[in-house]
Amino acid sequence: MDVNKDPKESASAADEDQHQEKERRPVSISSGLLESAVDKFAREGGFDDLPLKGKPIKIEDGDVLTGIMKNANYQPAWIELRKEIAADIKRLLGRPEPNAIPEAELETINQKIMKYNRMVPNPQLQKGLLSGMNLQAAYDKWE
Repeated sequence: MDVNKDPKESASAADEDQHQEKERRPVSISSGLLESAVDKFAREGGFDDLPLKGKPIKIEDGDVLTGIMKNANYQPAWIELRKEIAADIKRLLGRPEPNAIPEAELETINQKIMKYNRMVPNPQLQKGLLSGMNLQAAYDKWE
């Protein structure tokens, strides 16, 4: 062993040997094959001509699942039901006599609200039932 040899040179030589050995080692699983193919593609400049290369990625607020569903124009059934209930309440408020609402109409909307409360993923999203007295306040919560 050479005592006068620079330790940095020997460390970099060892790293290079390890890298070459890693490339010679056969990859036995498919994910390793994919990873090595992507690495090779990147080394050869395959990603250099992408249309938005070097531009910042726009990250949506909220969680990833919500962003994916929004991009796919998909809404869970409970969100569609919430919008339907809000439209029903708005229709009732638009009547010439909002104080004279038949009980049957309120009961129909309350049935939808109970269904909504069973569907929501979090109990904090549940809403109270309607009455003729709290119609405007309920609309504010639903909208």
